[in-house]
Amino acid sequence: MLLRFGVSNYRSIRDYQALLLTASSLEEQQHHLITIKPLDSKILPTIGIYGANASGKSNILQAFAFMRRMVLKSHANGSATGGITRTPFQLDPEMRNQPSHFDCDVLIDTIRYHYGFIIDDDKVQEEWLYAYPAKHRQVWFHRQSHEEPTFYFGKFLKGKNKTIEALTRDNSLFLSAAAQNNHQQLSKIYRYFEEKYDFRLNAEHGFEHVEARYLDKGMIKTPIIEFLKGADTGIIEAQIEKGSVTDKSILENIRTALEENSELKNANLNDRLRFRHQSLGGKEIFLKLGDESRGTLQLLTLLGPLFDALESGKVILIDELDTSMHSLLSLQLLKLLNSPTSNKGNAQLIFTTHDTNLLDGAVLRRDQIWLTEKNKQGATHLYPLTDIRTRHTDNFEKGYLQGHFGGIPFLGSLDVLFAQD
Repeated sequence: MLLRFGVSNYRSIRDYQALLLTASSLEEQQHHLITIKPLDSKILPTIGIYGANASGKSNILQAFAFMRRMVLKSHANGSATGGITRTPFQLDPEMRNQPSHFDCDVLIDTIRYHYGFIIDDDKVQEEWLYAYPAKHRQVWFHRQSHEEPTFYFGKFLKGKNKTIEALTRDNSLFLSAAAQNNHQQLSKIYRYFEEKYDFRLNAEHGFEHVEARYLDKGMIKTPIIEFLKGADTGIIEAQIEKGSVTDKSILENIRTALEENSELKNANLNDRLRFRHQSLGGKEIFLKLGDESRGTLQLLTLLGPLFDALESGKVILIDELDTSMHSLLSLQLLKLLNSPTSNKGNAQLIFTTHDTNLLDGAVLRRDQIWLTEKNKQGATHLYPLTDIRTRHTDNFEKGYLQGHFGGIPFLGSLDVLFAQD
């Protein structure tokens, strides 16, 4: 599980901002919280991030996606002379040459780990990993490269650390290099980043990408079908039709989708999804995925990963949840994740949205509501609703729309648009 994520000097984020998934001391909606025995604190299963357009909501999610990508790809895909491709804060000339900072606290098999790194355009300046078994800190490794690269390995990190140090390029993470070289302890941390996160950051996905994901599973789970029924899509049942693809262009598109999603290993290129509907005359017909409505496609894009997360305990990050789901469907989804009965795998959802219907104290606690706002310098500020004096009985939606919490656009008067010379 994700406990905390922090970042500075990335895209619109200039100063250090942190997103906390550990619950505050609020007494409301205690049943929302995930309880893990080794931790003193409880964990939030869902967080919604609100803010005006271009306030930096998406950049919070993009920052964590970048951090994960560095862990997974920096050693295997980097080159000795390629430097590091990053996007520092652009509106302050001084920040363009300053390093970017990424760090997080995660829970793996009941043990908390703190991992982070600092990078510039050329190299990894710092990298560290600490473990906290029984609440006592263990330094596994700490790397510094301000002048000459230096590595410190704690006594708790076993394995061929020095050998892997020699193989680690200046522009790659030691954690990434260690996993590529089968380091037993660090491969476990690497696999956590690889397997426990799912990002839905692009609203538009071709139906081939959606189809490839479901074909890889070999089925569409019953809860997904029931959700589609409840969403009034007209779908009664889903089937996988074996060996039905003959169109070469479709085959190529599905093949591309599989290549872009390396985790999809079991999909058969020649199979297709079919969805059963009932026609006006009472006759049942089957439609291809490409014949379904755009709204149904968007639902399917999210429902597969979401129900997979519920089952396997993943963290799923969704940008602009409201573009894919009606408010009532989003409410039902949050109820599923906030309930220990349906969320037995301790899945977590972090989403951005403009949907103010979700600003309901019965749906989201105040520490589950976060906001982004840009200052006069164009830098993103991220903060929870708990930073503002409120009561759990307040009308959060009304307060937000009236500007009491920040995070809304300043429109001024639009009459100037229609003023005549």
